[in-house]
Parts: sequence; C-alpha cells; structure tokens
Amino acid sequence: MSYVWRRSALSLFTLASVLTVVGGLVVLLTNVAPVVPFVISVLLVLLQYAFGPVVIQWLTPAYVLQKLPDGSGYVDGQLLGEIVARQCQIAGVPLVTLGVIDDGTPNAFAFGRTQRDARIWVSRGIIERLDERELTAVIAHEVGHVKNRDFIVMTVAAIIPMVLYYTYVLTRGQRGDAQAVGLAAYVGFLLSQLAVLALGRARELGADHASCVATGDGEALCSALVKIAYGIGQSDRERTQQVRALLANKQRKQARALQRQGHRFKATQALGIANDRVDGALIDTMESGAAPQAALAAMKWDAINPWGRFSEKLATHPLVINRIAALERSGLPGAPTSFHATDLLHAEGPEVTAARARFWYELPLRYLGFVLLAVAVVVGVNGGHLQLGGELGVVAGVILVARALRRVPLTGFVEVSHVTSLLGRMDASPVTGIPVRIRGQVLGRGMPGYVFSPDLVVADTSGFVPVLYSNQLPFARTFFALCRAGAFADKEVVVDGWYRRDTGPYIELRRVTPVNGKASNNPQWMINYCLSVLCIAISAIVVAANFAN
Repeated sequence: MSYVWRRSALSLFTLASVLTVVGGLVVLLTNVAPVVPFVISVLLVLLQYAFGPVVIQWLTPAYVLQKLPDGSGYVDGQLLGEIVARQCQIAGVPLVTLGVIDDGTPNAFAFGRTQRDARIWVSRGIIERLDERELTAVIAHEVGHVKNRDFIVMTVAAIIPMVLYYTYVLTRGQRGDAQAVGLAAYVGFLLSQLAVLALGRARELGADHASCVATGDGEALCSALVKIAYGIGQSDRERTQQVRALLANKQRKQARALQRQGHRFKATQALGIANDRVDGALIDTMESGAAPQAALAAMKWDAINPWGRFSEKLATHPLVINRIAALERSGLPGAPTSFHATDLLHAEGPEVTAARARFWYELPLRYLGFVLLAVAVVVGVNGGHLQLGGELGVVAGVILVARALRRVPLTGFVEVSHVTSLLGRMDASPVTGIPVRIRGQVLGRGMPGYVFSPDLVVADTSGFVPVLYSNQLPFARTFFALCRAGAFADKEVVVDGWYRRDTGPYIELRRVTPVNGKASNNPQWMINYCLSVLCIAISAIVVAANFAN
C-alpha cells in the first residue's frame, strides 16, 4: 500500500464504520428508506463535482498559460512553466492547465475533476517570494495532489457526511426509536466531518511525500512551507520589477537568470532550544532578510501550545511543524535534516507547562458561555423553567464578556516595528488577543484573487501577516470584500487589530487606514461586547420578572 493510502486508511475506515452503523440503525428501527438520503447526497455532490472547477476558475481569475500543441509544455517558456511541465512529466500525469493569479499573497492550489482536467493556480506572490528550489518543491506538491487523485477521493468522502445529515433531517420529526436514530445520525454526521478533515490532512501529507520523492529536496519544501505559513521573509521588489519588464519584452533567458538569483531561505539548525538533544547546534543565517529567531518562535509555538494541536483537528491542513516532522521520519532520500521538528515536538520545560496551563484556562472561556446560553434557552423556553434559564443566561453573559475582554481587550494599540516579531509571542492564542498596530503594504487578499475574500495580507520589511475581517452581521463580509478590500491592494496602510495564533498567525481587523486615504472600521469588537451585555440584561429581566410573579 502506498504512503498516501496508509495515511488515509484510518479516516476511510472511520467514515465507512459510521455510515455502516447508522445505516443499519435506519434499516432496523425506522421507516425511512436509506436510498433517499443517499440519492440526495450523491446528486448534490455530483453537481458540485461537475461545476465546482468552473466556479472556482470564475471566482479566482487567473492568466492561463497556453499549452504547446504536443502537450509537452507551455508557449510561454518562463521558469514557472518549465517547472510545472517537468514535474508533470516526472509524476506521469498529463500537463495541467496552469494559471497565474495577479495577487501578491503567496499561495498555490490544485483543483479539477480528473488528472486530465487538473488545474494548478499559482499567485504572483509565491513566484516573487520563493527561489527556484522552493518553487519547484511547491509545484511538485500540487502535482502530487493530481497524481494521487485527491479531487475524486475527497469528493467521494464528502458524500458520507451529507448522507448522514439528510438521514438526520428525515428522521428528526419521528417518535420513539426513530428519534434516537436521528440523534445517532447527527452524531455520526459530526464524526464524519472530523474524519473528512483528517482525510484532507492525510492527503496533504501524501502530497508532501510526493514532492520529496519527485525532487529529492525536502529541505526546499520545508523552507517554502515556513515562509508561506508564517509570513517570514520578503520579496525582492527590484528583481520582481525587472522580471516583469523582461517578460514583457520577451527576454525570457535573462528573466530566468534573474529568477534563479532569488533569495534562499536557510533553515535553522537549532529549532530545539527547549530540548537538550539539540542544544548547542548553530543557527544558519537567512538570506531572505528575516531573523532566524522568527522561524524558531513560529515553530516553537506550534510545538508547545496545545491550541495548535486542538485547532489542527478542525483544519484541512496539518500544522507546518507536523508536516516537517512527517518528512523527517519518512526516511526518503532528500528528507529534511536541518529543522529538528521531531525533537521540538517532544520538548518539555517551563514554557510547555505554562502553555498547557493557559490552554486549560482558555478552553472553557472560549466555549462555556455559548454552551450555557444554549442550555439556558432549552431549559427556559422548552423546559418551562424560566428562573433557572434566566440565571444560566446571566452566568453565560458574564463569561461571554470575559471572553470578549480576553479576545479584543480595550487597551490601546501598540505599534510593532516588524510583523515577524509577533511570532515570539507565546501568550497569543485563539482566545488571547494582543492589541497591535502595524504599518505596511497590502499584498493582496487572504485568498489570492478570490473576489469574495474580505481578508487582507499586509507586509513590511520583515514579512507578512494575514489580517482577517470578522463580522457577524449579515452580508458584512461580502460587502467589505466587494466594495472595500480590492481598493487597498498594493497600498501602504496602517492596521489596528488584535494579533492571535491558531493554526497560523493572524490579526483580527479593527481598523485599516491607507496613507492619505479614508479609514475602514470593523465594528465586530463592539458587536461582541453588545451581544454579551444584552444577554446579561435579557436574562436578568427574565429572572426579575419570574421572581416578581
């Protein structure tokens, strides 16, 4: 069995088991025909499968390179096209459709239906920020998705949660055993969603494995992952401008020569600063202009903070440190040896202890208020115990206020000279926000080229950081994406917000102000406080009214 299928086996077994158990209960205990939710789900997934690539291509416009008539390469023979053609040949897959997104946010992704229909979209930002070795490794990763037929695998897997969900919908109104089956179907739906996410992470590790096999250069892939995920390093703007000019003038040989002079991110040799086994190792210098301590701090947070591993379970991609560690353990020729991610994952010490203590304090703070509020509604409205429901609502509101104070504290914003310095904040988490002010240039949208992405990516001389526009108001994110976000592209801005860490670093936007321009505000912080206080007020009124009666 290949590496990617070994990685996928547990998720696939879980999906099959959940479907079998719930399907058996439906047959034995209800009058619902199992074929009904199955047919509905298959039709919806097939519809998505048929039209999904067209929709993605429409919503994420890109310049598509023309293929040569014999399918051996692209008419425009610049470095990117040569790399893609070579990696497709190595993988034994048909030449993919290649698109370049005019967006400075570094990213690349593959999509399509089959190997012959596969497409790889690459942003301008990733070409600007990666050298030839790194770019080759990333392209080999995306081609690995095509080779492993991940489009089809994930499409088939997505049917199972949908079948379970529609089983729940069709049985929830029934009585007796059928009601219990509906509950089991909903639990199965949640479990299957987690299994699909785990399957997606397994396929990402499989694509990493394929990249290392194809290139024999796991170091370059890890270097690219660190750059893209943590926002370390910067593009050579002067070189980028020269490349654009040369390509426009059809001087491709000179352009390729300049591209090969790109910055090489030197991986750190001492990532295990909290681990005696790698103490004393020296840190290589970085030629990309970023301090090596930034990479150290970024990976260290992922290694020691339980929030990273917790959030990973709800993500489509593994943590970068786990991806690097998987390659280190692979035993492949060219597997990375400089990062010591495996050792860092087993680090112990005071910082690890402190991170675990913060996690167990922050975990209930993140969720308990919402849980109590739901219980209050069920007890008070459905159960008829208004007094108890109101009291629980007051407690829930107080916890939600405490949560808001932790996430979006009302203290002043502190200016940060280099965005990569934030990677050293071990106290940042999904629950703990750090008020910051950064100055830099907007590279592009959070999802490069995606017209409905309201998020921004802001860079300074040290690196870049995603700036997320969170808003619970209906259509607020869509309005900001369509009417405001695009106007900030390539502009110098000042961003006020709260720095946090989850599966990666980001800033929740409070205000973005372009130089010599009008500021755009995000009222989400105010909404958080207002809803929390409103919860307390309504619950208190219910308690008082019930007590008066």
